[in-house]
Amino acid sequence: MTSTPDKNSLARGLIQLLDVAPAAPEGHFTGARKDGGVGRVFGGQVIGQALVAAAKTVPDDRLVHSLHCYFLRPGNDDHGIDFEVANDLDGRSFSNRRVVARQQGKPIFSMLTSFHRDEPGLAHALPMPDVPPPDALLSLGDLMRVHPFPAGPVLRRMATSPSPLEFRPIGSIQQGDPSDLAEPMTRCWVRVGEGALGVRQMVQRAVLAYASDLFLLGTAYRPHGLHIGAADVISASIDHSLWFHEDVECGDWLLYAMDSPFAGHARGFARGHFFSPDGRLIASVAQEGLMRLKEG
Repeated sequence: MTSTPDKNSLARGLIQLLDVAPAAPEGHFTGARKDGGVGRVFGGQVIGQALVAAAKTVPDDRLVHSLHCYFLRPGNDDHGIDFEVANDLDGRSFSNRRVVARQQGKPIFSMLTSFHRDEPGLAHALPMPDVPPPDALLSLGDLMRVHPFPAGPVLRRMATSPSPLEFRPIGSIQQGDPSDLAEPMTRCWVRVGEGALGVRQMVQRAVLAYASDLFLLGTAYRPHGLHIGAADVISASIDHSLWFHEDVECGDWLLYAMDSPFAGHARGFARGHFFSPDGRLIASVAQEGLMRLKEG
C-alpha cells in the first residue's frame, strides 16, 4: 500500500513545480507540467510560473507588488508551458514585465506585472475580521467526513486528494449547518505545508499567487446553489489581479476572506484579502470568471 506524502513533501513539490528553467531564445522560460496531472492546468499554477519567469529578469532588490492576468485558452496538463517575458521598463524604483504563456505555439495566458524597490511611505490597512483561530476549526477534509453537506466535484477533490495546501473553513459549516453556503462570502484559513517554507520572499509570493486562484469563483456561485465543475454549469477564470502589500510566509496560517459583489451576463466577480496570523493585510485579489448555464 502506497503511503500519502506528508504536507511538507508536497509543499516542496509545489515550490519545484512553480520554478521555471531558462529556454531559447533569450527571454523564454519553460514551466514543467504537474506530475500526475490530467486534464486542464490549474490557473494558479500558470500564474505562479509566469510570475517566477518574470522575476528571473528583474533586479533582486525589487519584489512583485502587482500582477494582472488574462486566461485565454485552457492549458493542458499533458504539455509543459513556454513563457515569453518582455522587458517594458527598468526605472529607478519600478520594473514592469509582460508575459505570454504558450502551449503548442498557441497563447493560453497573458500577464502584466510590476516590481518595486522597497521604500517608506504613508500607511493604513483594512483590519482583519474577527474569526476563530485555525486550531479551533476542522479541516475541509475532516468536515467532509464528519458532516455530509452539498459539495461540488472541485471542492470534494480538494478535500480528498493529497495537496500541499490545507484549508479550515470558517462559519456555521463547522457545526454541520451549511446555511452560510448560500451567502456570497467565503472565509477560511489556508497554509502550505506545516511550518516555515524556508524560501526567499519572491518564491513565497509565487506560492501565494498559486493559492489566490482558489475559492473565488466558487464564492460567486454560492447564492445560486451551484458549484464549479457541476454538470449544469461551464466555469473558467477569465481574468485575475493580485496586489502584494507585505511580506508573506505561506507556511503560516493565512486568513483568506472573500466576497462576490456581483454576478450577471454569464460572468461572476469576486474579490479577496489575505491576512497574516497577527492581523496584517498582506495581499488583495480580484477575479472575474465565466458562469455559464448549460442548455437543455
